[in-house]
Amino acid sequence: MRVASVLKWSAFGAFIIAGAGIAFAYSQGQFPGHPVDGSPIALVGGRLYDPANDSLIDPATVIVRGTDIAAVGAAEPIPDDARVLYVNGLTLLPGFIDSHVHLSGIRPRIRDGSRELGWLRYLWRFIRRFPERRRTLIRHGVTTVKSLGDPHPWVVRFAGRIERHELAGPRVFAGGPVFTAPGGYPVGRLRRAGQGDTSFIAQVTRQVIGPGEAATAVKRIASRVDFVSVALERRGEPELPRLSPSVLYAICATASERGIPVLAHVSTLEDLALALAAGVNGIEHIPYDQAIDSLTLVELRERGIAVDPTLQAIERHLSELVGDTASARRARDNLRRLRLAGVPVVVGSDAPSPGTTLGYTFHEELRNLVEVGYTPRQAIAAATTVAAEHLGVADRLGSIAPGMLADIIAVAGDPVSDIRATAAVYLVIADGQILLDRLDEVRSPGRLVLAAEATKPRSREGGLD
Repeated sequence: MRVASVLKWSAFGAFIIAGAGIAFAYSQGQFPGHPVDGSPIALVGGRLYDPANDSLIDPATVIVRGTDIAAVGAAEPIPDDARVLYVNGLTLLPGFIDSHVHLSGIRPRIRDGSRELGWLRYLWRFIRRFPERRRTLIRHGVTTVKSLGDPHPWVVRFAGRIERHELAGPRVFAGGPVFTAPGGYPVGRLRRAGQGDTSFIAQVTRQVIGPGEAATAVKRIASRVDFVSVALERRGEPELPRLSPSVLYAICATASERGIPVLAHVSTLEDLALALAAGVNGIEHIPYDQAIDSLTLVELRERGIAVDPTLQAIERHLSELVGDTASARRARDNLRRLRLAGVPVVVGSDAPSPGTTLGYTFHEELRNLVEVGYTPRQAIAAATTVAAEHLGVADRLGSIAPGMLADIIAVAGDPVSDIRATAAVYLVIADGQILLDRLDEVRSPGRLVLAAEATKPRSREGGLD
């Protein structure tokens, strides 16, 4: 009997390993990256807007060499061996940073009670959809993402493959699993919806009880993640457990010792106060239960804590899925308060959560910023320069300047005056790789898609099946 059991589990383990190998091999062949050999690329004739110093160059010449920007100016000499891309009629911007995505945002639907099969089904769906998700983000000009609540270490491994140019796509800042209380958000909701078996929940969350357990869990993942995320939100379900102050303090202290920022998911002003008291470094989502008070706004501004409102996702959740239009209005009003108080904000789509679409929702969020009073220049900065500062990489990303990484996009129209133009993307260079080139359409009469048309979604992926 014991031998039979050993053989059974050995066979199952071999199946897991083989399945993972096949999945990775499949993904490697889909939207592959390519090496950057150092041959120069010259972008000539376009208009350049750099949000880092709020400057315009028209016309501009940008020289890319390898993975870096080598020169920027109005009349830079073009190397004899350069590949020249004429971008007349387009505006050059730094590549966009989506500060809140869930690259692994697919939940397994378990109906047969088999936890192992549920996890394998989830893994395969994730692997199968990952190439198209990378393509979609690039098509929308997103060259960097901050991905939260992912299975660890799957997304971390994929991030490494993108960094090494084995796979094409936006660079990934990964947080791995989200820390929460036992049965807290999102665990409680997943269980009630029948959308999370034990193996799946263990991959995307860390349910911790006491400070010691929390500190140990942070130490275990600290060397392999870019940040730690904690869930304080309850999403209108006050009965859900939440991390205690002592546990949250332990998470923040342990992460701080290792130089890793902590990002807190909030939905109420109480959540926000708890997060600030514990010393978090960033806020995900925006409170919608009441107005953010002036003292809290001052603290956010003085500490330089960026808020990632994810307003589009919150409004869709509250208005369309829950029917709570009053809370949706409060969320929008609180974004206005952040603007008036000078609190730094970044742009996150929360895609592909319900009601959102990777890439498309990012541009909806940019338009939301303008609707509540931000200028198009400020909105572009939130999606580039401010986001790079939030990630601690402002010395490498968020600007088109010599020495910066070559993340450059070209859009039709003038996004400095019309934010909708950011969605009409015709060229994407990410880490020196040309990953999207539609410049032939610019030179073809009648084929140029301007801002109003570009704001229409190509698809509406639910993303959780």
